[in-house]
Amino acid sequence: MTLYLVSNNMVLDNIVYETDETVEEKRINRPLSIEGEKEAVRLVKKIDASVIYSSDYASALATAKYYAKYQNLEININSFLSDAKIGKLGNRNIKMLRFMQERDFDFKFNGGESLNEVNSRMNIAIGRILKKNSNKNIVIFTHKRAILGYLLKNLEQGFNLDDRLILTFNDKVIIDDIDKDIDIIKIDFNKDKIENVDIIE
Repeated sequence: MTLYLVSNNMVLDNIVYETDETVEEKRINRPLSIEGEKEAVRLVKKIDASVIYSSDYASALATAKYYAKYQNLEININSFLSDAKIGKLGNRNIKMLRFMQERDFDFKFNGGESLNEVNSRMNIAIGRILKKNSNKNIVIFTHKRAILGYLLKNLEQGFNLDDRLILTFNDKVIIDDIDKDIDIIKIDFNKDKIENVDIIE
């Protein structure tokens, strides 16, 4: 069984909100950029799955729709696959939050989620998905922090030269702090055990 975790990080950043939407609502509703839509079209040939899941964020669904069309499959929406909740920022910023969370997996802002909470939520959700779809290849369209949360305790933890958290598998860096346009991580399972993890470029 193979699981693909996909995060399309190319969202519109030139949006001005004239409403009282919260940070979380803005993140949920933020659409892909034109470049993000083009990348979503390109990545369909890099995946070989017969079951599609997506978070309920606009960017994840917008990416999933191209693979669904390409393979003529339905998209299963699961809100447990959503991005890590930020909480109340106040005069702080998301970069500061991420830096703190990489050093303390229980750290969170008020109303937000810690990495340990994301880890628990994602592992429960993906565990159920794998059980329901045994012996099938699955693709989940989700988010970089959600993927980090899922893999947090499944891979080896370390820090790079910039003192940022990295996750490795058999000495291969799988998760780091580099901002990529698209993240595609392929995980091969033998029964319930992770047998191999690779990055698909």
